[in-house]
Amino acid sequence: MADITLTAAFSTIPGPEQEAIRRLLVETIEQIAQEDRSFTRAKIVFTESDERCGLTAELDGVKREGVPLPIELDQLEDAQTAPGPRAQLKEALRRYFKRVMGQA
Repeated sequence: MADITLTAAFSTIPGPEQEAIRRLLVETIEQIAQEDRSFTRAKIVFTESDERCGLTAELDGVKREGVPLPIELDQLEDAQTAPGPRAQLKEALRRYFKRVMGQA
């Protein structure tokens, strides 16, 4: 199992929804780590401001991608309950992680 550290900052999302988003991100990142076996440690920073979201990552000490991954708040909300949006989020994270590791 990967060691995942998530730092999250929210400005407009209420507390219970914040926890749901944190849980969604950690679970999805853990799945990617298990499936791809491309990293064992992930330091993730997620920010939300005025319903605009961004995510940055450092994987196994590597951070070759300086531009945050933009994520739509609607996508995060939908991904909590529907498999289609969750699969789209997972693939977006997977592609971003490849750029972080310098593989894309």
